[in-house]
Amino acid sequence: MQRYYELQDEDPETFLYEENGQKHSILFMPTLTVEDLQHKRKIYEKIARESFGFLGRTPDFIDTGVAIIEYYADVLGKDDRTDYAKNARDWAKRVKDEDLFISHAIQNPQVDRQKGLAQLLEEGQEFAAVWIKEKRDDGIIVRGAKQVNTLAPLADELLVFNLPGLNAIDEQFALAFSLPLATDGVKMVCRKPTMKKDFSLKDYPLSGAFDEMDAFIILDDVFVPNENLFVCGSVEKSNAFFPGSGFFVHTAHQDEVRGFVKLEFVTGLAVRLAEKLGLAGFMRVQEMLGNLTVNLEMIKSSIIASEVTAHLENGVMTPNMQVLLAVRASLTKYYDEALRVIAELSSGSVMGIPDFSEFDNKEISDILKKSMTSPLIDAEDRSLLLNLAWDITGESFGQRQRTYEFLHGGNPMWIKNMHWLTEDLSQANQMLDKVLNNAKAEQ
Repeated sequence: MQRYYELQDEDPETFLYEENGQKHSILFMPTLTVEDLQHKRKIYEKIARESFGFLGRTPDFIDTGVAIIEYYADVLGKDDRTDYAKNARDWAKRVKDEDLFISHAIQNPQVDRQKGLAQLLEEGQEFAAVWIKEKRDDGIIVRGAKQVNTLAPLADELLVFNLPGLNAIDEQFALAFSLPLATDGVKMVCRKPTMKKDFSLKDYPLSGAFDEMDAFIILDDVFVPNENLFVCGSVEKSNAFFPGSGFFVHTAHQDEVRGFVKLEFVTGLAVRLAEKLGLAGFMRVQEMLGNLTVNLEMIKSSIIASEVTAHLENGVMTPNMQVLLAVRASLTKYYDEALRVIAELSSGSVMGIPDFSEFDNKEISDILKKSMTSPLIDAEDRSLLLNLAWDITGESFGQRQRTYEFLHGGNPMWIKNMHWLTEDLSQANQMLDKVLNNAKAEQ
């Protein structure tokens, strides 16, 4: 995570921009032209490469929304309690000026998905979501929980909001607000780590280096001042917050670029395994690898297409969300396909890799090196490569990454269900009607 900030010091011309005489992270620059979108894509890619695409919720994710919320804030409005639009603009300015790391909390705990939030609260489930327990003149008291808050343990503040889907009776849950993680009543429970501290990086090249920690957040009667509120009590505003604030589409742009980098990494690993294990000459393996590289180019080209076909919205150049949703729906399948290829190519070989310290065992090191070395790769490099393959496909680190890619952007089934309903097929229908009408007109 520190690398995100170090990059600004190492290469300020790339990672900083000037606004009103003050230097800011380039991530906070609003995208006003297609060139701006293309420039930020390259920045997202540089940041993602620091973690090989395996950190999905680095600061640049939410920063993309912070950069443009000023242009969308009016949708939040105001009421007798506070000016929500002003709050959002003031918050964005502070985040930009201080370059804060904002984590977001949106997923409710899976208590009983067959029941609505209001019903669950009536039944005593106080932590099925975050809700307004008490209203005061200067703010509100909230109670509840959010699950799968990725990288929250390292963040400065938490942005809490709902995805669209609240019902009219859910006014108590209609919220969006920011909160320092050091606030009284905020409790963070981290999942079990996937790191392997007792082993060398040679044994676990990725999981031994870092873990993108997820946390369960409990808000135990937490006070949220009025100035921190962006939505309070309006179901309509709550449902509109994520898409209506510009966050949805701009964070999707960053996320798919990061996903491309990760897909590139696992594609490269599959090719390296085939080459070094002497499998690249088999026609079936060549087809498998060709499928992976085709998938990679499709994702890369689609991201660029989302920029080329962007449109102005509230003065902001906005990527084509229909294209980004297609990327999101496809990337999960493509990533999984790459993992299956890696697992198949490494298969039995990966199960025979010893603890790397055995290469220093004088009793067996020589014979171990001789027995595992081939004309294509020596024993130690072979073990390193296969350990990396296992880290990504078999270890808890890799399985967490697989689960993340499959579900972090929403269930792919629902993405596809929504995609065809919103696809512009007007020209297709014109062609269909022309053919059918020509046929009907025949005497």
